[in-house]
Amino acid sequence: MAQDQTVNSAKASAINKPPFEAKHDCICAPADTPILKFYRGYFDSVYIMLHPFYSMNDKKEITKTYTWAEMVSLTGFNDLNQLDIAMRNSIGGLNKNWKNEKDVEILQTVCTLNDIWIPSEGLFQDSLRSEMLLGIQEQGHHYMFVADGYGYERKLTYIPDFLIKDDIVLEWSGRENWYTNKNEILYTSHWDSHHTLLCSDKETIESILSKHPFEGFYCDAETEIYWSCQAYEKRN
Repeated sequence: MAQDQTVNSAKASAINKPPFEAKHDCICAPADTPILKFYRGYFDSVYIMLHPFYSMNDKKEITKTYTWAEMVSLTGFNDLNQLDIAMRNSIGGLNKNWKNEKDVEILQTVCTLNDIWIPSEGLFQDSLRSEMLLGIQEQGHHYMFVADGYGYERKLTYIPDFLIKDDIVLEWSGRENWYTNKNEILYTSHWDSHHTLLCSDKETIESILSKHPFEGFYCDAETEIYWSCQAYEKRN
C-alpha cells in the first residue's frame, strides 16, 4: 500500500510539475516581447547578426558569401525588411497574413540563377562560427558553455579546442547557445530567423565588431525577433 501511494504521488508530481525557466542570459528572447526588455538586467545591448548568403563547391565547402545588402540589390527588393519576410515565407515561418509567394519566387529565382544558397535559420551559420568564437576569445575568455536552445543542458568547453573540432554532443540537440562562463557574452538564435543575436555590453560588442564586422544592426527599445514585420506594421 505504501509503495502504491509513493507511485501515485510521483505521478501526480510529474503531471503538476512547474515549467522550467532558464535565466535570460543563456537563452534566446521570445518572439512576443522587445528583445532589450527581455534581457534587461543581463545585457544592455543586442546586435542582430544577419546570416550571409553563400555559394558552395562540389565538396559542399563555402566558397563565397553575399551580404543581405547585396541580395537586396540582386532581387530588386526595397530593403532588408522585404528580404527577411521573403526568407521567412520561404520556410513557412510566417502566418497567412504575411504570405507573399511573388517575393519568394523572386528570391528563389535569383538564388538559382546565381548558384546562391539561402542562409540557415535557427542555427549558427557555418561561415560565421570561427569568427564568432574568435570574437569571444579575443575578449579574454578561454572557456565558454555550449548549451541547448532551451537552457536545459550545457557543457563547458575550452574555446581553442572547439575552434579545431566542435564535436560537443548535447542530449537536447539542435539549436545551440554559446555563452561565457560568467555570462558576459551570449550568442543565440531563434528557430525561424536567419540571424544570430550577439548580446553583451555596447563596448564589448563594438570591440568584437571592430575585428569581425558582422553585417547587422543594433536593437532599439522596440525591436522584436520579427523586426521586419514590425517595420511594415509601423508604415501602415
